Order: sequence, then structure tokens, then C-alpha cells
Amino acid sequence: MENYGIFNAPDNSVSNLIRLAEEEASDAELRLCEMSFVAESTAQRIKELISEGMSIAEIFALLAEEITIPECELVDGEVMAEAVDAVGAFLKILSAQDRANFSALLKEKLSEIDINVSESDFLPEGTPQQNFVYVKSALADEAFDVFSQEFSDPRVAYAESFKDACFGVADKKYGYSILPFEEKPSSRIPSIFKLISDLDLKIVAITPVFGFEGNADMKYALVGRDFKIPECDEGTDRYFEISIPKNSVRLSELLYVAELFRNDIYKVSTSIDDENSEKSFYSLIFKNGGKPFAELLVYLSLFAGEYIPVGIYKNIE
Repeated sequence: MENYGIFNAPDNSVSNLIRLAEEEASDAELRLCEMSFVAESTAQRIKELISEGMSIAEIFALLAEEITIPECELVDGEVMAEAVDAVGAFLKILSAQDRANFSALLKEKLSEIDINVSESDFLPEGTPQQNFVYVKSALADEAFDVFSQEFSDPRVAYAESFKDACFGVADKKYGYSILPFEEKPSSRIPSIFKLISDLDLKIVAITPVFGFEGNADMKYALVGRDFKIPECDEGTDRYFEISIPKNSVRLSELLYVAELFRNDIYKVSTSIDDENSEKSFYSLIFKNGGKPFAELLVYLSLFAGEYIPVGIYKNIE
């Protein structure tokens, strides 16, 4: 194709952009170095607190109230009025990157002093009974056949309603409940999800079910009182789901940080509190191909303290 030079940028502008990019890269390296010093100091303090008997979860809850990562902000008169929005957006990204880098560096510095932060530090696992309760149906029986393969001594009881099944788990009468969860096309059943949320139950696993004729195309969830962290198998997708108030952290920051940590965003939705119509939440499902969500959990614990972990699970096919 012949080049007519219609869209060529001025040579001096191209040279300036290259120079500015090099300067920004150098500044980014300096920011990382300073952040590393802060992370190292913080890691040493965490080690002291652990020796005093505090758990990782307790320490991070305390740290979240005290940690200060300077926000990158505009100073009046620094930029032209017409550039304020663009520069402000850039500084928001820079601030988000600082918080993500600090989270990753803190985890790294802790591992260097033999403190290995893991998912279970933030998502406590229990030891529930291996008994399952659900409303009997052909589809629920199919889901049980799938879920029970993950357990050594599965037993079954039946409930009159989904509400009874959920309360049976919340009251510790049963270890797990099996519930219809999503209908085609990947649409959650609001009443079921509300039950899970109201009783603070956790999603342990999800499986598709198809019925005798193979056309049901639904998903069932296994829920419990505690988390059950799935193995990190290479090539097996794992999902981590949270709910977070809209005014807690910018959605754009959550998406950006997830990308920095190499987590895919599987699904994003919004919901409104039935008791307070002005209070709305984001529901986010992160997806990671068989790797831990530890770095993301460090970030969320430090900089998104109002987030609620809903479940960590794999989609059992």
C-alpha cells in the first residue's frame, strides 16, 4: 500500500512521546523501589505481630485501618483546565497500580521471611459433616451424584423447601445444601441467591445438570457455612466471588487490579439492598486457571475492607 503521509505524526511529537515514555518507565521503577521498602518494613512488623499470637486475618484487618499509600492527586494550577479530566484519570490508574503493587510486594516480602500468605488465611475452612440436604428432584439427585464424588462419606436428607434446606445448614444440622442456582442463560435465581446471602452461606461448588433428556441446562450450587478451597490444578478453572458496596472501591480499579494479578473477570452484576434501596452492590466473579487468588485477597483485605467473600469454587463438569 502506498503511503501518502496523510496520517503521519510530527517527528518532534513522536520523539517527545518516546522520551516521556522512557521517563515514566524510570519513574515507575523508582515507585516500585520505594514501595518495596514500605512492603519490607510492613512485613517485619507483621512477623512481630504473629510472634505475639495474632493471626494473618487479624493483622490484615488492623493493617487495613492504618496503612497509608499516598493517593496521586492533582494540584491546582499544575495542568491546563482542558487536561484536568485526562490527567485525573491517569492518576487514578497510577494510585490503583500503587495499591496493587504494594499488595504483591507485601506477599513477596512475607514469603522471604517464611510467612506464606494463602487463600485459607482469608477464607477460613471448617470441618462440616458430610451430610447433604436438598429438596428432592431428579435434577437435584443428579447434582448430588456429581458433588458427592468429592467426599469420602456422603449422606443425604431431604427438605420440604429450599428455605428449610438453607436453615438446616445455617443451624449446623447439615453440612451442605444442594440448591438450584442458575437457569438458562446463566441467570441466577434471585430468591435462592438471597437466601444464601441472608444466611451468610458460602458457595462451595457449582455443577451443570441436564436431566434425563439432556435438555434441562441448569446449574446447581453446593453451599455450606464455611469455605472449601478447591485444589489448584493446572488447567482447571477456579472462581472467586465477592460482593462489595459500590461506594467502597471504584469498579474500574477492581477490574484493573484483577488484570494486573492475571485474573479474568468472569461476571459483573449489580444488586440493590431490599431494605435500603439507595445501597447497591457489585457482584464480581474472578476466574483464574488453576492458580491461587492470594495476591487479590491481600489487596481486597487491605483496600476493600467492606467486601464480602461469597465463595471460592470450581465448576464441576
